[in-house]
Amino acid sequence: MPSVILENGNKITYDDIGEGTPVIFVHPPGMGRHVFYYQQKLKDRMRLIIPDLSGHGDSSRVDSNNVSVSYFADEIIHFMDKLGIEKAVLCGYSAGGAITQFLSIYYKERVKGLILFGGYPAVLNTFLQWEHKVGAFMVKHHRRLLAQILALSHTKNKKLQKKLFHHMLKSQKSVWYKYYQEVLQINLIHDLNKINVPVLLMYGTKSDLINKYNTYFKEQIKRYRIVYFKHTNHQVPTKRWKLANAEIARYINGTIDHKK
Repeated sequence: MPSVILENGNKITYDDIGEGTPVIFVHPPGMGRHVFYYQQKLKDRMRLIIPDLSGHGDSSRVDSNNVSVSYFADEIIHFMDKLGIEKAVLCGYSAGGAITQFLSIYYKERVKGLILFGGYPAVLNTFLQWEHKVGAFMVKHHRRLLAQILALSHTKNKKLQKKLFHHMLKSQKSVWYKYYQEVLQINLIHDLNKINVPVLLMYGTKSDLINKYNTYFKEQIKRYRIVYFKHTNHQVPTKRWKLANAEIARYINGTIDHKK
């Protein structure tokens, strides 16, 4: 697995497979790059770049006091610079979508497109706030149990469960906690109209807490496609990966590459 050293000295470990349009995947708190295990099957259709954010997985440990959505956004930009990538499509999953939305708003010259798995621009409703707070609490007090719950909830594949679990345990507890807290506080709703790239939004029909946020995207973004996967909760990248991958391929080949 390759890695690069950024200007601040942080090492970012990543997977880089395939050729063509670069797509950078951004994981949610704690989970690391292996949550996009099944998206690697898209390697014949595009270039897949899947990093562990700093403080996660095989990347450097960092001072958690510095961690914020903007911190990770800057990190992605410096990471792109190191790889010589001028513009990329960004794909964020769950809370990772806060980082990719931030980049699409404030670094729009570096973004070719935006894909969101279960995306939301803010955490407004009580139950979603509760989920983030419980996640943060579990990180502090029951990290192994949280890693087990997340691994089991994402897949029935025993090998992948084990891979996800052990990779999560590599994540820095304080960074994992701070990532939850920072996403809980951010609100990008009033800046969504600054996103000027086509957006692909994917949701599971059983994830009502998050699905309602797509209203904000509909109201403020000009070019978007929303796809719902039936009988599915929030874990679309692993539970509905075949259909999700088909949508990503369609988006890249039909929308992004078509503009070249």
